[in-house]
Amino acid sequence: MARKKMMSEGGGGHGGDMDLKPFINFLIVLVPVLMLSAEFAKISIITLKLPENRGSQTTTAQQTPPLNSEDDKLMLTMIVTDSVVTLGAKGGFLPSMWYKEFHRYVSSTNKEDVVMWEFNPVKPDDRPICKETGKPFKVGERQDILLEVTDENRNIQKCMYLKKDGKMITDESFLPITSVSPGQTVYVLCNPRKSIQVTNPADFELRNLNAYDEMKNRLMKVKDRFKEASDANDVIIAAEDQVAYDKIVQLMDIAREADFPNISIAKLRS
Repeated sequence: MARKKMMSEGGGGHGGDMDLKPFINFLIVLVPVLMLSAEFAKISIITLKLPENRGSQTTTAQQTPPLNSEDDKLMLTMIVTDSVVTLGAKGGFLPSMWYKEFHRYVSSTNKEDVVMWEFNPVKPDDRPICKETGKPFKVGERQDILLEVTDENRNIQKCMYLKKDGKMITDESFLPITSVSPGQTVYVLCNPRKSIQVTNPADFELRNLNAYDEMKNRLMKVKDRFKEASDANDVIIAAEDQVAYDKIVQLMDIAREADFPNISIAKLRS
């Protein structure tokens, strides 16, 4: 009778409600602890004026020149503006690479409506007109950003490419070439580079020189020359505010293909 009375008064029998407050309090404490102990990918943003003496790894990059820099550091920096890309290192700069920028737009409703648009950095918000809607293409309809190398007078430069796979061709000094002849030894832009002997010039074609290809070519030359540097795997990509993020991503991919896996993103400050 006593046991039955206790149960009827809520002493833990089937008629009582389970108290969940201790369990909820435990979860409130546990979740922040788990989040604090988790590891997340980190992206470092560095503000630069110019690539002065600084480490190029994300974890060691500095905003002011160190007092005692290591002599064996390369300190490679890729400076990107709306019309020029320049490779700089502790010892100086390579010649700047001028380029024109083209955007390829594809209508989201009519895939046959494709427009190649020359980007004007003076009017960065301008976009081509979609024939179907009669309105400018949307930013989300931009499919590709293509860069073509020019001289300082904005004349597009040419280079030989393999027809079958579209790879860039250089001479033995790894400079772009504009013609080939039977028996000539040329080099295919791949990593590692591959030499081939020209048998049929018809296997090659002259195209506009792709700036991504030429940047990969230059990065590979730097890598080969300074492979003993302590930071030979590192590069900073320092871009102006108005440079499209898609362009930076493609340059990051090019750097990785050239064996620079440690990439830091920096912001150029005027």
